Amino acid sequence: MSKTAADLAEDTQAQILEAATERFRHYGYRKTTMADVAGDCAMSAGNLYRYFESKSDIGAAVSVAWFAALHQTARAAIAQPGLSPRQKLEAYVLAVNRFTVESLRNTPHIQEMVDFLCEERRDLVEQHLDSCHEIVAAILEDGVKRGSFEIADIGTSARAVLNAILRFEYPPLLALSGETNFDEEVRAVVSLIVEGLAGGRSRGVT
Repeated sequence: MSKTAADLAEDTQAQILEAATERFRHYGYRKTTMADVAGDCAMSAGNLYRYFESKSDIGAAVSVAWFAALHQTARAAIAQPGLSPRQKLEAYVLAVNRFTVESLRNTPHIQEMVDFLCEERRDLVEQHLDSCHEIVAAILEDGVKRGSFEIADIGTSARAVLNAILRFEYPPLLALSGETNFDEEVRAVVSLIVEGLAGGRSRGVT
């Protein structure tokens, strides 16, 4: 069956985003031009503008895909069967940290993407944070239902948890950490968080 015009357009957009991702990874967002991306896709710059109006739009689409992959990784980590609320929280932080550390290793210019998002597309950062908040809030709610946590306001507590683990997912902070053993630090921080969430039930919380 031949592809429709919509299918072909979707394929072309995917090709453009793949090429742009590689350009951003190796040369940085600032140095990449629409002409560079068009050349990598064997098309004219004019044709490229049929799919994306600006480099900012391409950067936004690349960032959305990265955030989606991160969220999918985190959700898969906490969906493992048999995990307690504490183990889910630890699995979440470890998954987010490992994903971001790996991205940092593979993308030397990732700071430029962070700057781009903060300067031009703060809305995408807010959407990402909302998704993270939703995931963590669900973990905390599960902990309350199981009797592991004592939490009066799950939404506020979820935001506090996200603030507490920021070091493990913010690329600029990770870049300053050298060869830190993040797994050990994650487990230590999660242990402190869980003790606080457990209130008077802190002994033996799982």
